[in-house]
Amino acid sequence: MTTTLTPEHDDLLSPAALADPYAVYDVLRAEDPVHWNPRLDAWMILRHDDVLAALTDHDTFRSDRTGAFMGHLSEEDSRRFAAFAAVRRRMIMYNDPPVHATLRRPVQRGMTVRQAHAMRPRIEAITAELVEAIADRPRFDGIRDIGFRLPVIVNSELIGIRPGDTELVKGWTEDFIAAISAGGANVSVEALERGQAAVLAMGEYFAALAEERRAEPRDDLLSGLVRRGDPASVSGQDLTGVCVSVMFAGMETTLNLIGNGLLALLRHPDQLALLRERPELLPDAVEELMRYDGTLQLVGRLAARDVTLRGSRIRAGDKVLVMLGAANRDPERFADPHRLDITRRPNPQVGFGHGIHYCPGAEVSRVQGEAAFGTVLRRLPGLRLDDAPLEWQPNMSFRGLRRLPLAHDGAGAP
Repeated sequence: MTTTLTPEHDDLLSPAALADPYAVYDVLRAEDPVHWNPRLDAWMILRHDDVLAALTDHDTFRSDRTGAFMGHLSEEDSRRFAAFAAVRRRMIMYNDPPVHATLRRPVQRGMTVRQAHAMRPRIEAITAELVEAIADRPRFDGIRDIGFRLPVIVNSELIGIRPGDTELVKGWTEDFIAAISAGGANVSVEALERGQAAVLAMGEYFAALAEERRAEPRDDLLSGLVRRGDPASVSGQDLTGVCVSVMFAGMETTLNLIGNGLLALLRHPDQLALLRERPELLPDAVEELMRYDGTLQLVGRLAARDVTLRGSRIRAGDKVLVMLGAANRDPERFADPHRLDITRRPNPQVGFGHGIHYCPGAEVSRVQGEAAFGTVLRRLPGLRLDDAPLEWQPNMSFRGLRRLPLAHDGAGAP
């Protein structure tokens, strides 16, 4: 069989791959759906059914891969960043049963679908304030002015962070994201230094705030996490890990859902017009935008035992990348997968993950997406891309723009 695979298909950080990773995924998925990437020293799993299987087989594909993530460090640096590694190991997404259930249970209890929809009026009010602030400006940045600010405010209020501390915690969260987003052998000592300083500072901050909530509980996630007499309460590194998980996952998921989603709609004026005409399609639009160009492109796993998948022999200890973005464009699962269709049903997209690691804040992100798209399209007529080049974040895991320069024709209906 003639192959069109080239070494360039292994460079997911090239400008071409960052601008359109789906062209790369198409070739890999068709020709080598369980692909060894020598640049990343990892296997890539790209088909929808294989992705679902990998995300549910915790005996074979393990989430706790901190050792592999920091394995390139010297023995001295490994000891130096032990605190960073310790907190990372206590985060929900890096654990499998039985520890995973212990960490997830109190978070899930505070982020139910019912509670997410109860937050809708507040989320819509925050969104309206953000859009109102730019309504009289003919040009703005969709990332800085809306996509970034909305989840920072929402997640801070959800956790129970003091209003005056939002910017402080946001800065720590950004340093942590930079440390884990570098990924594997590409993570720098400088990024880890900032990341470790951030998690240590957040540990002190959330410990102090937890004491306040134990004494005077409020209607927020932190109060639920440290409730006196509750066997599911958490403390120490578990508390830090949970709070950091909620903050960074909520920020990245919603920020890029809004940024990537606005870009996709503006590049598909027929779908933009349809959504303006039929705002009741907003929930379906959010699902389709997550499928079409979702935030989370891959999740990492570590093979716990030897396994053969589609003829490829994965050895125990090998790193594995489960490619959510590739699965969401799999033609065996989605008709015309490269077409944006906000009426698509069913839509088994895996942008929020699958199984026990399904994003606990998915419904909160959905509500924020619906609020952002609905408010922007209603309040900003003539919305369009400004005449400026787009630059994608150099990140294989979280797909998002550095900036989204937009223009509009003036404030519309409130």
